[in-house]
Amino acid sequence: CEAFYAPGNMVLAAAGNTTMEQVLAACARHGLLDPRPEERVQRLWADEPMTLAAAEKRIRMPVSKPCFGLGFKEAPLAPDDLRSEMLYDLVLGGEVLRVDGCCCILFTGESDEPDTVKQLLLDEIEQVRRAGIDREIFTLCKNEKYGQLIENLENVEDSASQMADFALSGQTVAQQIATLAALTAEDADAALQTILQPGRMAAMYIDPDGTADLPDTDDEAELED
Repeated sequence: CEAFYAPGNMVLAAAGNTTMEQVLAACARHGLLDPRPEERVQRLWADEPMTLAAAEKRIRMPVSKPCFGLGFKEAPLAPDDLRSEMLYDLVLGGEVLRVDGCCCILFTGESDEPDTVKQLLLDEIEQVRRAGIDREIFTLCKNEKYGQLIENLENVEDSASQMADFALSGQTVAQQIATLAALTAEDADAALQTILQPGRMAAMYIDPDGTADLPDTDDEAELED
């Protein structure tokens, strides 16, 4: 707790009818500006193997429709490797989950035929791997990501949250934008030769247990009439 919750590991965001001088004065009153010894964290976990603990899991939960999650285990990224994380995020639209020592790319959703979705995803990955990333689609994805970064700056709460997230990982919004601008479709083609391998894919299926409330289709029909 002393290491992770030290002021040096936190970001203070202030909004409203206040000034920088008032914020700094409040920090000084509470000792947040006083020099503090640097806390060292000793990480005790072993290196994460690239093998899967289980290739498939199936559970039942109170959901109205079957859900699935498909995850590809990837080599851990260095803490400052923003480029690879952003590139993975652009490839096929998967969600990148990274923590210290491990990394994976996730695809989730709902489907009555999750096995079919799984096979379609694998087929699409293999097809794109052979033919290469569609240049037009890649550009559109880059532009969409760029738009999200800029859009968040237009709202105080979103902007503060975004800046805090980047600051805690040693990055800024400007660095994110510059890294994004430098990515090319050729970079994505090269990455696809190593990531999203079928042998490193694990599947999670969530089936309805029958307790979830189903939509009242009769009421909806009456409203439409």
